[in-house]
Amino acid sequence: MNKDNILEYLENNGLTDVDIIREEEGLIVATAFYDFDDEEMEAAKAYAEGQITDEEDEEASEEYLMNYLVDLAVDNLGEVFEELIDEEGIDAQYLTYEMDPEEPDTIQVAMLFSKGDLDKDLEDILDELEM
Repeated sequence: MNKDNILEYLENNGLTDVDIIREEEGLIVATAFYDFDDEEMEAAKAYAEGQITDEEDEEASEEYLMNYLVDLAVDNLGEVFEELIDEEGIDAQYLTYEMDPEEPDTIQVAMLFSKGDLDKDLEDILDELEM
């Protein structure tokens, strides 16, 4: 498992501020941010506006916006991880944190990369690290 290849791949595919929080033989746990580009933000805003009914308020619009962005990030990250798994011949898991309404243009992601099967999953490791 080549850590440098993994980090470069992540950065070339929309993840920023990649931070390795645990590294052992055959295991890397990291966090990063998936930053939404202008096109993605515009699509999310258009979707949210289209979902609002006359009775709903700005809070409902924000919820539609956040849900759209989370779904978009999960879909895009899924594609990135599938390609990375194929290219590097590794196992990988990821999860997204809740979005911060104050920073709707980014979402934090936790990631696990391993060479071979693991007995633990990413959530268990994050619990151990108290994250």
